[in-house]
Amino acid sequence: MKSLKLWKPETFDIASFKWHLSERKNKEIMGNGSDLANCYYTFNELGFRGDSPKKKGTRIMSVGCSHTEGINVHNHQTWPHYLTRSMKDGVDLNLGINGRSNDYIARTILSWTDYLNPDVILIMYTYPNKREYYRDIDKLEPYHPKPWGYFDLELDGRHKWANIIQSNTDEEDFINWYKNHLLISNYLKNKEIAFLWNGTFVKTDYTDENRFDGNYPYFPQQNQYASPSQNEIYAKKLLNHMKENFEM
Repeated sequence: MKSLKLWKPETFDIASFKWHLSERKNKEIMGNGSDLANCYYTFNELGFRGDSPKKKGTRIMSVGCSHTEGINVHNHQTWPHYLTRSMKDGVDLNLGINGRSNDYIARTILSWTDYLNPDVILIMYTYPNKREYYRDIDKLEPYHPKPWGYFDLELDGRHKWANIIQSNTDEEDFINWYKNHLLISNYLKNKEIAFLWNGTFVKTDYTDENRFDGNYPYFPQQNQYASPSQNEIYAKKLLNHMKENFEM
């Protein structure tokens, strides 16, 4: 199947219709997605925020949505940056992408882990009502309850969006998250890679030995984000938890 190319580092992408990962590689852009266009976003040679993957040190791979990538904050004000700069030799591999889903998080971890060879993976799960949607043999689009991109600008996309939002339920959304979580957990445990996950935005009582929320602020609206100071406080709590539970 041609869509499997989207699960390989060399052909990985975040959308097919609009805003490709290649458009961000080695770029500095004013504004990003749903922000207020008051920050510069600097992207590395892979198209992500954070350090170059060539940097040596303790490699921390962070995966999530806008709350991980950081919106309305500069590169040095994201929680992955605060965390790694508080370490002796931390490398910030921030694979968070604005507006993406728990499907994206699972695909990203399975696609990039071997390539980036992280020492620790930190997962901040996002709202369960988002998805990745394969609309053609090699076309992938991020689905969001508030449509944008393909689901907003294409008539076919608007029809598909209406069908998805009418058929989804809270329980279906939760089970989709849970399947992704089991896939990620078993994958990383089999590889013996240390990891933690944050379930703040899943809004579930489910927990296991790898959950750490660290009182990260919950935003009920999907266009609200942590401030630099909130990101810094969370990073300090996260680092203390890592020191207590991992060999660092």
